[in-house]
Amino acid sequence: MTRYLIWILLLSVAAFASVIGIAVTRAAPSFEIEVVKTGLDRPWSINFAPDGRLFFTARNSGRLYALSIATGAVQTFSGLPPSRFRAESEAGMLGMELDPDFAGNGWAYICYSYFDTNNNRKNRLSRFTVDPGAGVVRDEAILIDNMVGATHHDGCRVIVSPDNRYLFVSMGDALDPPLAQNFNSTGGKTFRIFKDGSIPPDNPFYAAGQSPRSLIWTLGHRNHQGLAFHPATGDFWSTEHGPDIMDELNILIAGHNYGWGWGNPPRYCLGTVNCDGVPNFMAPVAVFNTDSTVATSDMMFYTGSAFPEWNGDLFFVTLKTGRLYRLKINNRTIVEQEMLINGQYGRLRDVTVGPDGFIYISTDATSATLLRIRPVIGRPYRVSLPFIIR
Repeated sequence: MTRYLIWILLLSVAAFASVIGIAVTRAAPSFEIEVVKTGLDRPWSINFAPDGRLFFTARNSGRLYALSIATGAVQTFSGLPPSRFRAESEAGMLGMELDPDFAGNGWAYICYSYFDTNNNRKNRLSRFTVDPGAGVVRDEAILIDNMVGATHHDGCRVIVSPDNRYLFVSMGDALDPPLAQNFNSTGGKTFRIFKDGSIPPDNPFYAAGQSPRSLIWTLGHRNHQGLAFHPATGDFWSTEHGPDIMDELNILIAGHNYGWGWGNPPRYCLGTVNCDGVPNFMAPVAVFNTDSTVATSDMMFYTGSAFPEWNGDLFFVTLKTGRLYRLKINNRTIVEQEMLINGQYGRLRDVTVGPDGFIYISTDATSATLLRIRPVIGRPYRVSLPFIIR
């Protein structure tokens, strides 16, 4: 089929969509989904290092690995898991972020679950020094300790701010919703600290000598496991798990309350329902699935070169439905949305962009798979149609 006939076909599809009342958004790039590697040790957080390898935490074993995309070789680092590490249900080796100067300092910020000396469930954010040459993780520096823990709802995503000054970390409600409204609890919060672990005095609830209050950036969260900064506006976005309904997409603004844990059980504030009277309430940008949860996990804004049409678009993955969504954002509003993966690979845990500009997705399984989305050169563009996220 000639290129001329292809464009005639695309125009015909667009015309038909217009007739039946579906707005055509734009021509979308063609892509293919590849399996990069199988048999991975249940990745929770994936991050590319300056050497081009993909580092990932393994939730159940508590280890840190580095995968060569070119060769498929996997390096296992010694020195982890830490002492008294716990892996149960949703707890384990969780969020990980490599320092922007990782090539020079080797720092990795990792949030993990552990038992304290009284066998209480806790979570901790630490900075480790990774030595790829020696294959070892060493020099743990604890940044936030004694965060509340449970078998479920432990958070715990970590991200470095765009100005490379701060760390943000999400913490779930540890199966106790009212903790999300309690300033004396770490449950259900977003925290902001300097990279050395000290607390910024301009945090919205800062009070000298009072922690965890002073750590808090936002509160009222159930279990938000996706964090990303918009590359153009700097807005701080998050995906959050609902209970059995209503997962959320939020913008995290200092001092605001996102409602979870407000009210009387089981009628807690959710989305914008039962949220009357929540102080400094911030409604979600979007609520996904009002009849059942999709289980939103991590997210990212695309900044690569392989898909220029997607530059600045938001991508997030889901666990329960195994989907990858793409959203175009304009002025904090979703103006376009597309489903790129729809359950055929099982539960999806994390998504990131590689140095090649391709999109990498990790599945959530004991023996997990790393997927890659890459453009198909020479294939005609698709017509991207809007839909309602379900």
